[in-house]
Parts: sequence; C-alpha cells; structure tokens
Amino acid sequence: MGMVRFNREALEGCRTTVAGQAGQFGAVGDGFPKAASNAAMFGKLADSGAFAQAMDALDRSMNEDFNAAEVLLGKIERALDAVQRTVEDTERANADGVRR
Repeated sequence: MGMVRFNREALEGCRTTVAGQAGQFGAVGDGFPKAASNAAMFGKLADSGAFAQAMDALDRSMNEDFNAAEVLLGKIERALDAVQRTVEDTERANADGVRR
C-alpha cells in the first residue's frame, strides 16, 4: 500500500473559512426586518399594501435562504472537522502500531 499524505493545513484552512462564511451568512439574514412593512411608506399608491406584502415575502424568503446557507455551511464545517479528527486518529494509531 502506498503512503497516503494529508495536508492538515489545507483541511484546517477549509474548515475555518467555511466556519467564518457560515457566520457571515447568518449575520446577513439577521439584518432583515422582523416586523411587517408599513404600506404608508410607499405613499398613496393604489397598490401600496400589495407592494408592502410582496416586500415582506421577499424579506422572509431571503432570510430563510441565508439561514439555510448558514446551517449547511455549519454542517460542512463539522464534516471537515470529523475528517481531520479521523485522519489524525488513524495516523496516530498507525504510528503506535509501527512502534510496537
């Protein structure tokens, strides 16, 4: 069997980058308004109410998408961490086996 080499720094760099991005996506989603838009802010347009409702639906949809991205990136970060731990544990076990 050939020697398998892992770049620990690359794995750690990927993991920390993904973790940082997850937080950023979550922060963007947190910035969307939680309260309903007031139709009066669009003036006296005939469809101000409908426009305000459409804006609220867009805000909710984008918030959901940013939250989903944060959750997905969190899962990726945990998976990369698990890969790192598995590689380190395997290398440690193999080194211990060679020393015996």
